[in-house]
Amino acid sequence: MRVLAILGALAAGLLSSVPALADQEVRNVRFGPDANRTRVVLEVSQEASFHAFTLDGLTSRLVVDMPTAAWSVEGLETGEGVGRGLVDSFRFFNNSATSSRIVFELEHPVVISSQFLLDPASDSQNHRIVVDIQRASEEDATYHSGFQPTSSGIDGLIAARVEAVYLPPQRERRVIVLDAGHGGHDPGAIGRGGTHESDVTLAAARELRRQLEATGRYEVRMTRDRDIYPSWEDRVGVMADARADLFISLHADSSRNPDVRGAAIYTLNDRAEARARNRARAGADHSDQPDVNNILVELELREKRNQSSVFAQVMLDHLDDAGPLLTNPHREANFFVLLDPRVPAILLEMGFLSNSTDERNLNSDRFRRDQMASVVSGIDAYFSSRGDGDEDGTSANPSVRAR
Repeated sequence: MRVLAILGALAAGLLSSVPALADQEVRNVRFGPDANRTRVVLEVSQEASFHAFTLDGLTSRLVVDMPTAAWSVEGLETGEGVGRGLVDSFRFFNNSATSSRIVFELEHPVVISSQFLLDPASDSQNHRIVVDIQRASEEDATYHSGFQPTSSGIDGLIAARVEAVYLPPQRERRVIVLDAGHGGHDPGAIGRGGTHESDVTLAAARELRRQLEATGRYEVRMTRDRDIYPSWEDRVGVMADARADLFISLHADSSRNPDVRGAAIYTLNDRAEARARNRARAGADHSDQPDVNNILVELELREKRNQSSVFAQVMLDHLDDAGPLLTNPHREANFFVLLDPRVPAILLEMGFLSNSTDERNLNSDRFRRDQMASVVSGIDAYFSSRGDGDEDGTSANPSVRAR
């Protein structure tokens, strides 16, 4: 199918994220805020063509596209920073082999009131791209948002849209979100010896965080780090706010049969994917082409589900070294925490609290260290399979390594 071929070519370029050689440089990002307006100024080394537009969706965004440029902003080497005024944050990346993009996450819906180029000021050699935005109602922001792609038809729209939805930013360390299941008023499963699932999941998440951070390759975010119960929406929100590379929800299972034991991994099933599809469509960027929005949602969900399945299988290959696996250990289920349509996500059932051996293991510091070490190995192997691994087997962001 022509659309899939286009997306495949785009995705290959996005995932490699290798900066193209360019004489153009982005040298600074500045903001001039007041109560209802913000001026965004990009200082660049040469006069530049550019295209600015807004997107409405789960969050409002301002997008600025330009021909391929190198990112040379002192102090912001990862290509992301904090905004001012109506701008919450921003990130830079190579959108394709021939273009670069800066996405500004906004505090409030806006419309673009003007956009223009300025020659260098008397005390600077930098040309300036200027975009003025002003606070607007959701209705006005939606009406004025859009892509206005330079090429016509669905090809151009997908080319403009595909990265604007979600891509983890270029950074030295991958971001992993760990979700310790249950907590607070919800103890989860209770073992034969009185073990609470919420306690062993939190202990495992802390141990996994320790091991991941010790590698120097990962930044870890926790949905909870104490005995509280975050809502399902809050757990997924941590993943979205961090623009995570992976999401792992840790749980312990229970069965009426006390002989059942072993670890298993769950990914989205068909019913959960349908729920994710509805959530994604509800938050999609609206245009007068609903069929296009539906196609984009399908492409996004397909990629997420494929990557989650790949991650699950790689993880199982390594978990097998730390203890027994449940029969048919890669399973699918309708779990809310797996619903975000963007981030590869798995739910790991570490064992059965209803089994005396598994319960004893889940309370064992040694077993916990060994099992979480297998999880770290699985994460390393997953990123290596995506081309992120160095020759020494470490994992790093290829875009950073290529600089």
